[in-house]
Order: sequence, then C-alpha cells, then structure tokens
Amino acid sequence: MKNAKILLLPALLALLAGCSAGGGVKKGGSVEERAVKRWELLIDHKGAEAYEYLTPGYRATHPKDQYAASMSSRPVRWKKVELMDKECPDEDTCNVRLIVDFELRIAAGIPGPVSSTDVQKEKWLRIKGQWYHLPAQ
Repeated sequence: MKNAKILLLPALLALLAGCSAGGGVKKGGSVEERAVKRWELLIDHKGAEAYEYLTPGYRATHPKDQYAASMSSRPVRWKKVELMDKECPDEDTCNVRLIVDFELRIAAGIPGPVSSTDVQKEKWLRIKGQWYHLPAQ
C-alpha cells in the first residue's frame, strides 16, 4: 500500500498542475503569459513585435507599420502590467483583465505627467493552438 501511494503522488501532482494551468500550456504559452507579454512589448515600445500577438484576421486587415506607429505615437506611456484575472467561457475563448500603470502628459498648466492605473479588458482567441488578442475595434 505504501508503494502505491508513492506511485500515485507524481500522477496526482501532474494532474493538479494541468488543472491549474487552465488546460495546459500550448506551444506559444498560456493566454495569461501571452496577454502579459504583449503588454510588456508595448511598454518597451516594441509595437511591431506586439502586433504578432493580434489575431490573424486583424493582421490581415491592419498593416503592421501602421499599428506599430499608432502604439508609439500615443500620449500615454505604459509603465507596468499585471494580470488581474481571466474568464474562459469555452476552451478557445478567454476574457482577460490586466492592470496597467501609465503616465499621461497633460498640457494646460499641469507640470509633469499624471500617473494612474487602468483595468484593460481583452478578448483572446485560441486559433490553431495559439492564443491571439482580438482588439475591440
């Protein structure tokens, strides 16, 4: 009986790890990892790399250079991102919420940037085993 418990422990741990990962990590990472990584790229002003995290359909209709330029020319400077939570109504769709710290330069007599935090709500789709962000627009 003692040997059976020893053999069951690794199997149980593997099963629990799979459950906590929300279905396991796919070739390109979990939805949580990809959502945070995309924001980290935006924080690092790497809009062209963040573009690769967008759905193939979005990329087919929005040129990479325009997306990268749009992300770089915004008056907001993202500073930090943290995963808040996710809700997955099915195995290929997740709604992810992220907490994003940012600075915004406001003219009209306010010296320096204004810092704040915002919750970003994003829809992510798993397409051919890979998670992609579907922008709201």
